[in-house]
Formats: sequence, structure tokens, C-alpha cells
Amino acid sequence: MNMNHAQRLILSNQYEILIGMHPERAAHYRRCQTIIERGYCLELLELEKSFGHLTEETCREVHSTLEMYHALKVSYENLPATEAQEIAANRLEYIGYSRGHEKELADYVCFVLDEEGKFAALGKSGKALDAELAMRDKYQRMLAAWQECPRHYKLSIQEIRKILNA
Repeated sequence: MNMNHAQRLILSNQYEILIGMHPERAAHYRRCQTIIERGYCLELLELEKSFGHLTEETCREVHSTLEMYHALKVSYENLPATEAQEIAANRLEYIGYSRGHEKELADYVCFVLDEEGKFAALGKSGKALDAELAMRDKYQRMLAAWQECPRHYKLSIQEIRKILNA
């Protein structure tokens, strides 16, 4: 984190204000204030990690994943009953990203679903989602298969299977 002296002074003063506003977290804010004031580079990197950063491309990927799950749900509901029985409905449920392995992605999903109110048709709360395993690679394979389909919201049973098995 590169900051000039003025920026470090401003951030130090903000930590001073936080100490007064939240005395229960005073020790944490004092530590952060000391790191900022003294310019401890190793610890500055630690502070920077808490800010997080997702690129525009990654954010679009998450949106596409959520849209794909919406398309899977819509397509599944429009299948004839005999075909729909071939796939367990729970396989079409979006389970989110792993909080242990993909925290920034999981946090972004919470933001998109809960704060922005997008993709309400999925019927999910971001806070309730937590895959046990890292899911990003799986979702990327699924997205690639979905993008090959000519009609994204009118998927056949074969296309749904292909996406789920990607």
C-alpha cells in the first residue's frame, strides 16, 4: 500500500476517531494506527488484504454464474414432466462459493444478492450460501458449456445435463 504522508496522517486520524467511537475494538484500531503512522510495510500488506479487490472481469463472471443458474431453473421448470424427472431438482440449486477458499467471491455474492437485491428469482440469501469445496473452476466449466448453447433460457434436457456435468 503506497501512501504519502498526508494520506497516512488522514488514515491515522480516522483510526483515532474509530477508537473513540468503538472502544471495544480500541486495541485493534490502535494497532492499525501504529502500523500506518510508522509505515511498517509487512503489516501494511496485512491491512491491505482486508480491503479486498475483485476485478471487473471477476465480477462479471459471478453475475454470469448467477444468471446461468437462473436460466437453468427457468429451463428446468419449462421441461415436460417426464424429462424433468430425469434430473434431481436439487442439482440445479446454486450453492455459492466456499467461504474457506473463495471468501472474496462469497462476499461479492452476498453483496449482489442481499444488498443489491439482484437475482431474487434464485430464492437465495447470500449469507446462507457456503459451498464446502472451492467452486470457481466448476462454475467456469459450467459457464463455458452454457455459453455454447444457442438459447440460454430455453435449454433442452441434454443441454442442462451437459452444463451440470461440466
